Amino acid sequence: MKVALAVDNNMITEHFGHCEYFVIYDIEDKVAKGSQIVKTPPHQKGFLPKFLKEHNVDVVITGSMGKMALNNFKNLDIECYLGVKGQMIDVLNEYLEGTLVSNEEACGNHSHHGEHHHHDHHHE
Repeated sequence: MKVALAVDNNMITEHFGHCEYFVIYDIEDKVAKGSQIVKTPPHQKGFLPKFLKEHNVDVVITGSMGKMALNNFKNLDIECYLGVKGQMIDVLNEYLEGTLVSNEEACGNHSHHGEHHHHDHHHE
């Protein structure tokens, strides 16, 4: 499978649409077999999901992403890990170990953040 990390200066980029390049890793049996660096084309709305699909990417790892992009990826059956920060190589290793956590909130949804964590034993 192929995993694309949205990268800026060897760090996972804060915002998906503004990354300088993607590093696409070939992963077999939880081992990165090789990688290619793909420079991001000039920004066009809705273009990146198709662009990555053409590179046969299965998973995208990035900071934040707009809802439209997230939906485009879902429609193309590409899994997204959002809210990821840190050094690219650390993040890749976390992904390979299965410990990378995705924060599924798309941009623009922050007002609802945390409201759906209701516990049954509330003492009013």
